[in-house]
Amino acid sequence: MISVLLVDDSPIVTKLVSSYLSDKGFKVEVANSSFGVSNKVKELKPEVILMDLGLPGLSGENLIALFKKRDAGFNCKVVLFSSAHEQEMKDIVARGVADDYFVKGGSLRDLEAKIRRQSEAARAKVKGGA
Repeated sequence: MISVLLVDDSPIVTKLVSSYLSDKGFKVEVANSSFGVSNKVKELKPEVILMDLGLPGLSGENLIALFKKRDAGFNCKVVLFSSAHEQEMKDIVARGVADDYFVKGGSLRDLEAKIRRQSEAARAKVKGGA
């Protein structure tokens, strides 16, 4: 079972996406703010984090950087999950902050496929020790 942490400040979005992913066999945990997410990541050790960029307080990009700085063993994959401009997300991925991106409003099947690919990459990384 693929474990996913969905971080988004919209309860409507988190309910819709978590329901869809749960129906597809994923284990989904939700955080509706940046507060406490760092602890959730340590506790849950998700394979994939879906991270909204437009979080109030600490942006998704800064939150990801914080995870990586605090935990040298940070193994999960990060998929940006935002309605931000696609080029902005591509740039963040190109800088190595995140592993992939998904524009909100796209097909949930496409999101599911991205999560599965990132989960496989995370598992391969752990097995290979890289």
